[in-house]
Amino acid sequence: MVRENEIRQGEIAVEAPAARDAGLHFIGRIATPWTHRRQCPRQGRHDGPTCRIELFEPWDAALAGIERYRQLEILYWLDQSRRDLVLQSPADDGEVRGTFALRSPVRPNPIGTSIVLLVAREGASLLVRGLDCLDGTPLLDIKPDRSGFVPLAPPQPGDFQTGDGEP
Repeated sequence: MVRENEIRQGEIAVEAPAARDAGLHFIGRIATPWTHRRQCPRQGRHDGPTCRIELFEPWDAALAGIERYRQLEILYWLDQSRRDLVLQSPADDGEVRGTFALRSPVRPNPIGTSIVLLVAREGASLLVRGLDCLDGTPLLDIKPDRSGFVPLAPPQPGDFQTGDGEP
């Protein structure tokens, strides 16, 4: 695992443009057992520890009906991640890849995502399994997992097609 602010052989950091406010609101905080990056798993596991997602007012009202879903997509801000690497060597094995070809937390806009299992709702909090972020991570959004939804309309002429003819 990379040490904080370390640049490995072949990695390239750039100077980011001046910050511009995108108008994001942190809607809560995530409580996990991990307080340091070296403790944190690389991917969340549905058999991992139960973690707590705590929503702030007034956003807690937006949880109405969340119990209908077994899996949720959680979006969070990786507030302790560096944001300047465009080429990375995550395994420190000499292989370098572009940031957008990796699931590394080091990104220009460090937004993390996890598909979690909903264990329970307790008022303004959700108990979930499957997170891979540090204790205290700011919460950006919660959505029902999109794989549980059926498309509203069949494919239409002119829709983007994949190489195998499937929409």
